Amino acid sequence: MSIKNTGSLPRIYTCSDPVNRDEYIDIDYSALSLLHTPAINVTTDTNVNVYLSRITKKTARINFSQLFVGNVYYTVIGFN
Repeated sequence: MSIKNTGSLPRIYTCSDPVNRDEYIDIDYSALSLLHTPAINVTTDTNVNVYLSRITKKTARINFSQLFVGNVYYTVIGFN
């Protein structure tokens, strides 16, 4: 039995990106081939507010409350 065919286990994508004076970054997790919109967790190495927008099955936008310089870490969890 294939995990991909059963959809019983989550697909997880974890990444970090350096950011240099940006208000947002767009992330692409299309390699997961998700069936539904995933859950996304975001943290940074600096004290800045973050929020998500434009969330789809393939991409999302991570927005920062100010021009951000530092590293952003995110995990995408969904099912296919």
